Amino acid sequence: MRWLLIILLSVISILFLGKGIELWTIFNNVDGDGIGISFIGMSISEGVLKESIPGFALGFTVSSLIPIIVAINIAMKMKPEKKVDAENI
Repeated sequence: MRWLLIILLSVISILFLGKGIELWTIFNNVDGDGIGISFIGMSISEGVLKESIPGFALGFTVSSLIPIIVAINIAMKMKPEKKVDAENI
C-alpha cells in the first residue's frame, strides 16, 4: 500500500513539474490576450497575461517539490522486514 502512495505522489510531482516546464517554455509565445491555464483537465485561470505567467510557472515548479519530498520521506521510513530464522527460536 505504501508503494502505491509513493508512486502516486511521484506521478503528481512529475505532472506539476511538467506543467511548470511547459509554462516556462511557452512564455515567449504568448500574444496580447494571454493564455488559459489548466491542470489535469481543470481550468485554473482564463486569460492569464504574459506578465503573470512566470508566477504560475514558478508555482507549479515549486509545487512539484512537495509531493516528491513526501514520497521520499515515506520511502525512507519504511523498514525492511526482519527475516525470522526458525532454527534459532
